[in-house]
Amino acid sequence: ASADAPSALKRFATSPTLQGSLTTIAFLLLFAGYWLWLGDKFVNVDARLLDVHQNAPILILGLAVMVTLIAGQFDLSVGGMCTLTTFLSIGLVVDKDWAFGMVLAACVIAGVVGGLINGLLVVKLGVNTFIATLGTGGVFLGISSVLFGGTQLAPTENSPQLPSWFSGDGSLGSFGEKFPSIILWIGLAACAYGLFRSIQARKPQGRTASSWTVVSAVITVAVAAVLFALNLPAWVNGVSVTIGVLALIGLILWVVLRYTTYGRYLYATGANPEAARLAGVKTDRETITAFVIGGLLAATAGVLLAANQGAASPDIGTGFLLPAFAAAFLGTVIMSTGRFHVWGTLIGGTFLVWVTQGLIVGGVPFTWTDVINGVVLVAAVAVSTIFRRRA
Repeated sequence: ASADAPSALKRFATSPTLQGSLTTIAFLLLFAGYWLWLGDKFVNVDARLLDVHQNAPILILGLAVMVTLIAGQFDLSVGGMCTLTTFLSIGLVVDKDWAFGMVLAACVIAGVVGGLINGLLVVKLGVNTFIATLGTGGVFLGISSVLFGGTQLAPTENSPQLPSWFSGDGSLGSFGEKFPSIILWIGLAACAYGLFRSIQARKPQGRTASSWTVVSAVITVAVAAVLFALNLPAWVNGVSVTIGVLALIGLILWVVLRYTTYGRYLYATGANPEAARLAGVKTDRETITAFVIGGLLAATAGVLLAANQGAASPDIGTGFLLPAFAAAFLGTVIMSTGRFHVWGTLIGGTFLVWVTQGLIVGGVPFTWTDVINGVVLVAAVAVSTIFRRRA
């Protein structure tokens, strides 16, 4: 028994589950340090949810670049597409007086066509993914400047107004407009059941099924108790419509990548294109589709940014490229050991925002934001590379 104990401890220490949790644990310890340092200035539910609300477009861009990264490609055009659809959302109403349904259709078309162009350039013409998407990103920015003059754009007293449900008080873009909490509670109940089943599936040898079921239930209840101790109801009731939309986008994308043939083929394409091709996967089609999904998500980020800001500024989305990639790569070491996935991207991006905001609350100038994002991006890529090599 004494000889088995060190062996079991070693297996636990080297298990993928523990290694995939180390980064999450490190962030939680950091936030605990913020709590001791800043107190209620940092541990404030409304303030932290407001951070997520304001950065929802960046998190969606993180999902956009994540999809192409799964396919083994890079998409540097998402910032330009985000800027373009932000201008389209505002300008086609203010300058062109379009019906808003047509405006949203134009943004969707722009995202799909932009992603399709990227995919064809990379897959069919063989253009380097960095060069192709850097160039198209510049084109998207240029189109927004050509169409709307390259200056800040916002509704005026004499211009057509954005729909009241879209931007302004009590709208999609308002932090004061809350998402229906009953939907969130149902989602959390599903997550609790998923956690229970996940623990059950990891039954160690030597344990009976009934005893491990009890252990799984106890762990699930313990996690729920911790969340309620951290004031879970206040978090649920404080979720804005924007955050709810972000969560729904994440849920849909997760289902597509986790439970569809396309998702499995996409991961196979990124892991080993030649092997996937020999296995019958149409890797070219999978990659092009990934670019289209990325373009559509980037366009959605621009629309949501327009709803939050109620205005469009030149290059408004280009500064989001670094934090978007940081969120995607950070996701490979959040509940993972080198694998890109939806919830890791969203949680990692949120953690990154909170790290930055904690420092700002503590007195660090906001100008350090890009430095922090860059350091986290390099660290995440390094750790992810180590995990991949071990795998």
